[in-house]
Amino acid sequence: MTIAELIISEARNRNLQHFFGIPGGGSPLDLMEAGRKMGVDFISVNHESSAAIMAAYYGLMKGTPGLALTIRGVGAANLVGGAANVHFERVPMVAICETCPPESAKYRMAQHCDQLNLFSGIERYRQTLSTENAPLSVQEAVFFAEDGRPGPSLLNFPANLGEATCGMPLSPRSKTPSSSIKESEIIACKEFLSNHEKIVVMAGADVDRENACKELVDLVENLNASVLVTMEARGVFPESHKNWAGVYIGQFTPGIVESQVFDECDAVLLVGVDDLMTHVPWNSSLPTAELLGRSEYRPLSQQPSVRVNGNLKDTLKSLLSQPRKGFNPDKTQGLRENILSSFKRPSNARFTAQDIIQITQEVLPSDGILFSETGVFVCMLEHLWCVDQPGTYFGTSGGRTMGLTIPAICGAKLAEPNRPMIGLGGDGSLLMRLGELEVLARTGVAVPLIIMNDQALGTMKARQKIRDFESHGLDLHPICFEDLAKSIGLNGVTVNNPEDFEVALKKSLKSEHTTLIDARIDPEAYQDSFGRTVGMS
Repeated sequence: MTIAELIISEARNRNLQHFFGIPGGGSPLDLMEAGRKMGVDFISVNHESSAAIMAAYYGLMKGTPGLALTIRGVGAANLVGGAANVHFERVPMVAICETCPPESAKYRMAQHCDQLNLFSGIERYRQTLSTENAPLSVQEAVFFAEDGRPGPSLLNFPANLGEATCGMPLSPRSKTPSSSIKESEIIACKEFLSNHEKIVVMAGADVDRENACKELVDLVENLNASVLVTMEARGVFPESHKNWAGVYIGQFTPGIVESQVFDECDAVLLVGVDDLMTHVPWNSSLPTAELLGRSEYRPLSQQPSVRVNGNLKDTLKSLLSQPRKGFNPDKTQGLRENILSSFKRPSNARFTAQDIIQITQEVLPSDGILFSETGVFVCMLEHLWCVDQPGTYFGTSGGRTMGLTIPAICGAKLAEPNRPMIGLGGDGSLLMRLGELEVLARTGVAVPLIIMNDQALGTMKARQKIRDFESHGLDLHPICFEDLAKSIGLNGVTVNNPEDFEVALKKSLKSEHTTLIDARIDPEAYQDSFGRTVGMS
């Protein structure tokens, strides 16, 4: 078996039917040919960073790391941007980057650089393949990409080794078990909970990764706690529940839900929270206890009064005790309603982001998924879009990523073609990924793409205004996205009001082609809403 065949065979064994990238000569062509023969189709994209994101979300839907391919040098460097998105968004991906033959690696020449260090700080694993280490390296790259909190792995693939003979694929490594729970830590946490009456439970995505969502709900109801979740953890606690308060974004400014909830409680219990999921370091004097699945994970609250390491499902079960009065759900909902006043639709506007969010949630089928990215609307989605099940909403969390929606939904839809999906993004982000509209047309992916178009980088215009700066450098040239989409072979439609938007969205869900909906929202009302939603005005 050749190294190229090894990589593709291992991918096929994990039920991957596609991989993504921009190829070159040598080992990338060998991988493409191996894929053709083994039924793992190569999807060429228009920028390497898109390949990383498509592969990651394709893999996320498949429950295994996706596979991205690029050439050496600048190609690998371009892929780093997508790998950074993958790292911050916590999704699994293995990057295969062509590199120069080992015997010439010591020389300076075109397309050669230290690719392993290009990925330093964001990769879960990195290795240069050889005939001797290829089976183990492929096994390790996949293992580390998905183990625990997922992210990108890197395999350097020398250009002259695509047809070199190596061993057979190794069986997958078993996932690392959670740390062993210490009874002394459980006792200390029970004492912590008993010493505080009004507790806020803050939950992270590890709750879902350890299949502990039911146990989380049971403990919340037992404590009668108010609940926040981190940006990546939407759905780990049902947001229609009476104890639901909102999404923690880690700003600690006065006008946001986390600050107001913290003002009303006397302690915080953090459950499976990733310390990456905050905008600033922990800035609360409240006593905290943290439940973490592994001892190597760093606590978000930095110096918790109590820390429990171990399987979250078992830990949550062990903390159940006599029900308590706790945090009055009416109070929780009152705080939430107070915060939601900052998200109200501007009464004098013609067409708003709030209109789009409300109509989209009403139209998307119950088993559907929303994909989004960053923009003026990012916190609107975190408070106005109700998520009751994990895996039904993929916004941007640790990365606050522009340009995420199109490659993410493309990869996801190729993995699950029969599941309803809608993409929601901004005009500035769309301009980053225009080339990938061609991929949607070529692959036959059919999804509605809603573009909130204010003809500007609206978030930054809002920040300029908040700081009393003159508006400068952030307006975009007017573009007819409808015509652009049609020129590529997609559907395109321009809408200027909620009624036309609803008609277009319903029609696009039934279409056999992707429909780009250019939603011409009121720019001033849109941009002015940003400060209120992040507690800045």
